[in-house]
Amino acid sequence: MKNFNVKAPDYIYKINPYIPGKPIEEVEREKGIKNIVKLASNENPLGSSPLALKAIKSALKNLNRYPDGSGFYLKQELVKFFSNSAGLTSENFILGNGSNELIDIAVRTFCERDENIVSPFPSFVAYYLAGEQLGIKLKISKLKDYALDLDDMHKLTDAKTKVVFISNPNNPTGTFFSNDKIIDFIKKIKDDVLIIVDEAYIEYIGRSLAEDINLSDFPNVLILRTFSKVYGLAGLRIGYGIGDENLISLMDRVREPFNVNSLSLAAAAAALNDAEYLKKVIATNETEKKYLYGEFKKAGLEFVETGANFILVKLKGRKAAEIAEKFLEAGVIIRPMDRFGYADMVRITIGTHKENVKLVKALTLILQ
Repeated sequence: MKNFNVKAPDYIYKINPYIPGKPIEEVEREKGIKNIVKLASNENPLGSSPLALKAIKSALKNLNRYPDGSGFYLKQELVKFFSNSAGLTSENFILGNGSNELIDIAVRTFCERDENIVSPFPSFVAYYLAGEQLGIKLKISKLKDYALDLDDMHKLTDAKTKVVFISNPNNPTGTFFSNDKIIDFIKKIKDDVLIIVDEAYIEYIGRSLAEDINLSDFPNVLILRTFSKVYGLAGLRIGYGIGDENLISLMDRVREPFNVNSLSLAAAAAALNDAEYLKKVIATNETEKKYLYGEFKKAGLEFVETGANFILVKLKGRKAAEIAEKFLEAGVIIRPMDRFGYADMVRITIGTHKENVKLVKALTLILQ
């Protein structure tokens, strides 16, 4: 047998690839446990938008056709959805295979090898991977009191900075800023730097930045949104970006043709109109968040108040990886944060009340 001798660029060998969790079914098989509760990936515990599911069924009959490569109908729905924003047209939107793909497209579109990216840490791992895959230097800003240190991020920008990432709310801490503070930060950054504001969880706390700025006044800002969280469409991998039409036009040159599939396009367009479901998801998250806050306080656990659908919890000095394994044995999957620099913390997705009760019971036994 011959050895593999095709060499990759040196920077590829330095990448720590994203490690996804195992499917629930595989964990159940390995552990011999039934009815495992997954509270590790910030998924919507209530399922998908009913209108989206109906739209998927209707779209099944056309799977022999390529999807609408321009996303014409979904973009029209997005224009209606953002009708309160200043002058947005379909040219202000780009669609992606999740917001992950749009992060990758933006970096590939605008960054050259001798430039750098400024990103908070810990935050969404896709920011780091997008730069590392191209060998682009990352300038990392550590969080301050679990929140982005905007002053430090501003100081880190230099003549070679091309992209700055702002996650609002931030994953995995759940901290967030008002749009006024985000706008103040943007104004401090040179207009030849692309500022990417990731709003994956924004629905849980309020208004998008797109509703509070005129993009023609901020042509270097790209706002990212996703259907994975509040709309419950994580399995379809669809997100979108909002930006100046010149910015979007350049990214479209890099975007792969037919990058969003037909079922995703149909589901997303329908989900945007499912206001009743959206209200239910947000209200349930708020109720269950307060329940978990109360239970964590009873257990004497510190946690970070969140603007998202997950909570970062401190484990009284216990090792996160060991505690997560014990939770797994109890039938609950949570996310240890040791790889994010928090050796004694876990991130817990806010589930249904039944799921949260199971979590609390396991917590009581494990941490007693």
